[in-house]
Parts: sequence; structure tokens; C-alpha cells
Amino acid sequence: MPETGGIGRNAITYRVNEKYGYSLGIHINSFRTTIALLDLNGSIVERAYLDMEHLPPSQERFASGLVGAIEQVLQASAVDRSKVLGVGIGVPGPVDSREGLVLMPPNLKLLHYLPLKRILEQQLQLPVFVQKDTNAIALGEYWHGLGSRYDNLVYLDLDAGIGGGLVIDGKLHEGSEGGVAGEFGHMIMDVEGPQCNCGNRGCLEAIGSGLAILRAFGQELADHPGHRLYLRRNSLGLHDVLEAAAASDLLVLHLLNKSAFYTGIAVRNLINLFNPQIIILGGILIKGYPRFFEIVKDVANSRKMKGSREQVILLAEPSDEIGIVGAGEIVADHFFEDVVLRQR
Repeated sequence: MPETGGIGRNAITYRVNEKYGYSLGIHINSFRTTIALLDLNGSIVERAYLDMEHLPPSQERFASGLVGAIEQVLQASAVDRSKVLGVGIGVPGPVDSREGLVLMPPNLKLLHYLPLKRILEQQLQLPVFVQKDTNAIALGEYWHGLGSRYDNLVYLDLDAGIGGGLVIDGKLHEGSEGGVAGEFGHMIMDVEGPQCNCGNRGCLEAIGSGLAILRAFGQELADHPGHRLYLRRNSLGLHDVLEAAAASDLLVLHLLNKSAFYTGIAVRNLINLFNPQIIILGGILIKGYPRFFEIVKDVANSRKMKGSREQVILLAEPSDEIGIVGAGEIVADHFFEDVVLRQR
């Protein structure tokens, strides 16, 4: 039935036959890459993994391994290859989504300026769409996750770095220059703050990301020679920080609480800018330190404008699957664009 009352042409919503076609969803992070074949309902038909930590430091080897894993998934699924609509890839940003080019993800130097779209389209003879991983997660949440009842949402990823994705009126918001919108970690929170790897000072990522907390913890330990982690202060990982938090280490708790406070202020800024129906928080800081979520939520809602409602802020499910599903939805979004509006 046509929708009425909007601007532009009337839209018709259809329920899609999930077996009409399939998409390949690929989720890349610094530890492993997951490759999955999905039907149009976002159900995973087959999957494979590529271990990133043991890959030779070569873009050619990575691309070759990725193509091999994709072929493995297609063969194992026994799905007619002509029914595969394309490949959607979520990769740590920044990303030029128009060119399908990975730019300079700080924790994946192997992929710097890798033209994933061009390489995979040549090898697979399929359309390839490349997005920031947080955009893929936002799409996954919109179609199949916590955002499936809403048209406007913000996803904020609080990990080693800080990023996010934004869905406005049911569409992923990419910005005007190749999909670099949603770099929420580079909101400037303190003009006199620490140097950020983006070139500015006082970005949220420089103050409150996992890597920022790790650096600050190492600096604090230098002044506490009696601390049990003092001798390891220059070789700690983020998991050590979260283990220390679980053991109620006061140095770490102070840094995590400070990060959560600034993140809460950033969330309030996003609410004031975009007025989303929901905000979803995910990432290792949220998973590893449960109080982080509560502080962010309390700070954001305690600073609401007079007369405004409390913001719905939700905790993402502790699963990486939504990123894989979202990567597949990148393909479906392109395939159905300007044809139909799918029913969620």
C-alpha cells in the first residue's frame, strides 16, 4: 500500500523473498576477518574466518587470502553464484566509500590505502561496497538489531578508537565526501587537551578511547613504583586495563570514569544535534567495564535541555555478528535503492 503525506514520490513497501538473492558480508578488524554469505533476511548461510594476526605483512597476501576465503564460503554454501548480488565490507575507518578505498585505520596499517573495491571486483566479478565498520554495525542494528523499530539512530563504538554510524530517516548518513561522516571520536572536547593522531588536540578519541586510557595508565604507573603493574607499564594491553578495572584498581577506575564522563557529554551533543530516537553504545570499553555504560547514560540525560525527554540509550548485544549482518545489508541497501522500501 502506498505511503502518503511525505515529500516526493509515494513509496511502496514489500516483504522480500529471502531466497531471491544473497549477499556476502565481510567484517574486518585487527584480529580476524569474518566472511559470511547471508540471505536477504540477514540470516547467515555459511561463514569462514581469516586470522589477521598471522598474515604476512603484505596487501597482496591479504587480498589473496580474502578472495580464497570468499570462494571457500561460496563453495561450501552450494548457493547458485548467479544469485549473489554483491559483497559488502565493513572495515575500520576512515574509508572512502565512493572509491572503495581503505584510508588510514590507525590499528590496521597493513590496509592503508588498499583499493579493496577495485581488487575484489576484478577477482570476483561482483559489485563490491566498502564502508566503515561502524556504519555497517549501524545498518545491522537498524535492520535486524536494537534499532529495528526506529528510523533514526546513532551507533557509538567505544573501543581502542572511537567511531560511530548514523541512520537518518532510514538511510545511512555518509556525509558529502566519500563517507567520512560519523567520526564521532574527533569531536573536540577540550581545546587544550592531548594531541590526537588526526592532527587536532582534545578530541574525544585522544581523551577517552581505549588507547588513550592505556597511554594515560602507563604514565600514571611511572609515578607509582609500588603498583603491581609498574614493571610492565610499557608493555600493557587494553585487556590489562580492563582486568585491573575488574580488580577495582583505583588508577584505572579514575581513567575509565573520566572517559565515560566525556563520552556522556559527547552523547548529549549528538542528541542535541540529531535528536535520534535511540542511541546504541557498543565496544570493548562498554563490554569490559559495565559501569561505563551507566555513567555515559547518566551524564547524557542529566544535561538534557529543559522540557526535553530523556534519551533512550541502549547497550549493544555482546556479539560481533551484527557487524557481519550489517556488511551484508550494505549490498541489500544498494540493490533495493530507488526500487522498493523493504519491510523490516
